[in-house]
Amino acid sequence: MLIVDDEKDTVEHLSSILESSGLEVISTREGLPALKLAEERRPQLIILDIDLPDIDGGEVAYRLSQKEETRDIPIIYLTGLMTPEEKEGPLRAGKYFVLAKPVSREELISLVSQILGETKS
Repeated sequence: MLIVDDEKDTVEHLSSILESSGLEVISTREGLPALKLAEERRPQLIILDIDLPDIDGGEVAYRLSQKEETRDIPIIYLTGLMTPEEKEGPLRAGKYFVLAKPVSREELISLVSQILGETKS
């Protein structure tokens, strides 16, 4: 599991939730190192903030989609820019999902379990 978010508190919060569920977590606070980590470590899933200091999350996802080694990794986008209606639950478009910040433990674990279950099928 790769977490990419420029907010230290968010990385710590998400890491704590996922690690307490028995998942191995690696993290970075910028997009360019995320590309390298994804290629080297090939995580099962990437949790990706949209607003990053070096390149935005959309560009990270695009670059990952262009490489055979990383194109099939599911991505959960994190954003603080959602309407109240959109915050009702995760949005999905293909292998991409969108969650509103702040993320609850229950919502994150449920979505991660769903995604990992689908990738094992």
